[in-house]
This record gives sequence, structure tokens and C-alpha cells, in this order.
Amino acid sequence: MRLPLFPLHVVAFPRLPLPLHVFEARYRAMMRDVLAPDSPYAGRFVVTLITEGPEVGDDPLARTSQVGTIVEVRSADRFQDGRWGLLAVGEARAMLGPVDRSGEYALVEVQPLSEVDGDADVARQLLGQVQAALDQYLTTVKRYVASAASLAAQSQEITEVAASLDEVLKPIRLPDEPLAASYAVAGVLQIELTRKQDLLEMPDAASRLSAELQLLRREARLLSQGAMPPVSTGDLTYNPN
Repeated sequence: MRLPLFPLHVVAFPRLPLPLHVFEARYRAMMRDVLAPDSPYAGRFVVTLITEGPEVGDDPLARTSQVGTIVEVRSADRFQDGRWGLLAVGEARAMLGPVDRSGEYALVEVQPLSEVDGDADVARQLLGQVQAALDQYLTTVKRYVASAASLAAQSQEITEVAASLDEVLKPIRLPDEPLAASYAVAGVLQIELTRKQDLLEMPDAASRLSAELQLLRREARLLSQGAMPPVSTGDLTYNPN
């Protein structure tokens, strides 16, 4: 399968939404072709994590991960100046093959990867533990953000942060399906991109849930000790789509 390649400093997961703002000329051209009525790509392209190099510009040395995610555009708005606002949703993980950079934008040969639960009994047993760990993690994040906000110089900022916490960090009920649950947790976890990429590349739901259980417990423990999270807690959102 041959699809357009969109390298980003983000890890996209199957079943999860990915909002995008497209402004570079080459990616505007990509979206023009992806969204054309007779497009051979049928609204799809591949997102892969940039491991070295910038998102913007024509750096030929930029490196990307070899496992990415095929995403499908669900809604698109084109602005008067040619930019796009998109909402895409992850469709499937894929192994990336040869890249063709001869055109306006890169095209890549991809091979979709299998999506399995792994050890089904283990996966089901992990669901309850992961749900409990996720609840504790979100509670700890909420406590951490509230504590940080209380130290802010502006009282208005404290009020705004406190008012948004219940909505942003509201409890999340994980899907009963292990595979869907494993991707939901991966989307919620606020960890380094390299760790998210590791989760994406895991072969099955049981392995991913097991790793996420350890990560949830680790991050909750670090936050409770006052450690700064590796990414902004303002990004803690989840849309089950």
C-alpha cells in the first residue's frame, strides 16, 4: 500500500482522534490530493514520529520511526489562505517501507500490522488493574495541577485553572475491549514521545496494558513526590470517538 507520509513530533494511535493544523505548502498539496473526490488515498495518510530533525522545513536528514499509524480524515476545513484544519482518526498501525521523495510530498510503502489481544486472559485481568491505576493517576495529576496553580501570582489564573480541572481531568471509563483500552490509555498518558512510540510498537494489547500499568503507577508516584511531568498537563484530554 502506498500512502502520503506526514512526519510529526507526535505519536498517533489507532482509534484515537488527531487534530491537525496544516500550513506548509507541501502538506497543503498533500491534503488537496488526499481529500480529492477521486483520490487513490481515500482520505488516508501515514503519521510517523520524527526522531531527529524539525517538523517544518526541507531537512533531508530528518529521521522518523519505522512504525507509524495510518489515519483517516474525518472532517476538514480549508481556510481562505490555503491552510487546513483537520480532524483525523487513527485507523491502523503500519510498518514503513521505502520512501519516495520525488514529488511535492513524500509517499511511503506501508504494511498494516496485525491488531491482537495477545494472551486474552492476561489482557482481561489487566483491565481492572489498569482502570484503578488510571483513576489514581488522574487524581494525582489533578492534585498536582491544583497545587501548582495555587502558587501562581495571578489569582485569576488560579480560578481559571481550578475551574477547568474537573472537565479536563474528569474520570475516564476504559472500553471493555483490551485493544481499545490499551490505545485509550496510551493517548491519555503524559509521557515522553519515545515512550509513547514504544507503546505503539508493542505487538499486542496484553503487552501494552502491562507496560501502561507500570507507567501509570510510576507517573503517579513521581507526581505525588512533586516531580515535574515531562509534558504539559494541559494536554490531558481523551475523546473515545
